[in-house]
Amino acid sequence: MTTFPNAIEMLDRQLLFLINGAHTPFLDQAMWLLTKVLPWLGLLVSVIVLIWLGYRKKSWKVLLVVVLSLSLSDLISSSIIKPLVKRPRPTHNIEIRDRVRCHVYPDGREYRGGPYSFVSSHAANSTTLAIMLFFFLKKYCKRKYLLAIVLALFVFVFCYTRVYLGVHYPSDIVCGCLLAVALCIPIKAYIKRHPDFYTDNLITTYIYIF
Repeated sequence: MTTFPNAIEMLDRQLLFLINGAHTPFLDQAMWLLTKVLPWLGLLVSVIVLIWLGYRKKSWKVLLVVVLSLSLSDLISSSIIKPLVKRPRPTHNIEIRDRVRCHVYPDGREYRGGPYSFVSSHAANSTTLAIMLFFFLKKYCKRKYLLAIVLALFVFVFCYTRVYLGVHYPSDIVCGCLLAVALCIPIKAYIKRHPDFYTDNLITTYIYIF
């Protein structure tokens, strides 16, 4: 009899093979490029400009909150959860690693990532970034839906590349996104409760937040 955890694991693997196996030479190169930060720099620079236009002299505080939120997300996902859970990446799982398609470097080496996959730091960090940017920019954006769509597409594509490249299960991605939501909720709640956040002593403020 198939247990519920086993059923979830089977579904996770089926979705992984579906996404990882639907490849073309063009997508192979595109996904490898898009899984990196560099192609997204144009979007990030545009967002920084928007923050500066909206917050002016206070923009550095906003950016610092975003950076600290990202740092916390990366710390929890990479340095706490992954070593505790120790779920092998698909590319390191001895049961399925031979069925996973990997990106191949010009010298013939395969990209397999680190040993552990749960949760996805790419998912946690990109979702944290998107949530915090939307939180700070929405009041200065007339077309909030457009801002939400752009940020959501960024998260979706960035996360999709990880499954396509075979280094994460879909559940790693989903749980990484949920971790980001859980992290951002108290940070946003604190800032909403403290409208004088921008004029408070910065060190004291971040001690309270983090």
